[in-house]
Amino acid sequence: MKSQTVDEIMACLPYGKTHFRYYPGAYAPRLLSLLIPEQMRLKKLKQTRFKRLLEHKNLRDVVASSGGGILHREALDAVWQEPSQPFLLSLCRWGSNTERDYHQTSRFGENLVLQLNLPKVSQRKFKEWINPDSTLTGSWSYHPVQLPYKNPLFRDTLAWSRIDLDFRHNEALIEEVQSDSVRDVRRWARRYRRCGCKRCRQRLLFVDWFDNYANIWSEALLMATIWFINQELGIERIYMHTARSGWQVKKMCKSVHAPRSLYSDLPRKFAFKRTWAAPEFLLETRCYKQLIRKQPDIDFYQLSMDELKNQFASELRRAAA
Repeated sequence: MKSQTVDEIMACLPYGKTHFRYYPGAYAPRLLSLLIPEQMRLKKLKQTRFKRLLEHKNLRDVVASSGGGILHREALDAVWQEPSQPFLLSLCRWGSNTERDYHQTSRFGENLVLQLNLPKVSQRKFKEWINPDSTLTGSWSYHPVQLPYKNPLFRDTLAWSRIDLDFRHNEALIEEVQSDSVRDVRRWARRYRRCGCKRCRQRLLFVDWFDNYANIWSEALLMATIWFINQELGIERIYMHTARSGWQVKKMCKSVHAPRSLYSDLPRKFAFKRTWAAPEFLLETRCYKQLIRKQPDIDFYQLSMDELKNQFASELRRAAA
């Protein structure tokens, strides 16, 4: 997107601490709460692909207690479990108008970056158990993470998503979901266990603590991204790259692919549907037009946040008629 659009979004949204709590499987009630109208018949919902959310173990009690076979949004909002993990959300930017290949963007311009950051306690534990003179994300990075230099609001970045969007078409494309921190800590853990010295055994205390976040990072990040796109930006139609479209459209080297599960299992878990339709704003770009002349069979994932609401509204209109 244009740099001016990124400027305007970052200027309009809260700066600083946006809290976001998550527990394993929290995406099922949270996402359904965003998707359904005030209430919806369970029978109708079970006839859609969103039934996979309804079948999640976190919703068994809600389904069982839904009187008259009606699912109410307020019942979904009331679902909560402990322990939950605290995060802080922040924004930054990524990309340029010239180096599309280097920044791995689907079109020229910038991406908006949503950072999923660890709480302050992460820094204390890292300094105590790993390195008193550094942070989990270090003092520099080639990736869009928070850095401590001249940053009074610094938090270690657990993971981030890159987003391209177009308000005119009411569309957003999730370009990437990634975590350097999880990859790095798991790599360190293998080294610590091989060594087994007293110091490395102490470092494994951080690994054990960090697992609470590492085990849910992809779920938490995608849920935060969907919530942010829909609730903060007001965009209804959300796309996400498949593993194949990611390296084709962004012209990525096949040797640096992200884990396939992030672009297959994860979007399916969130009830995205596979589609051959690309975002409209991407179809308007010359680089994408040139690509589909050679590779016409490029697919994406899509999640329309108003799909169930529109379906419910049409049923009401038919009943009234």
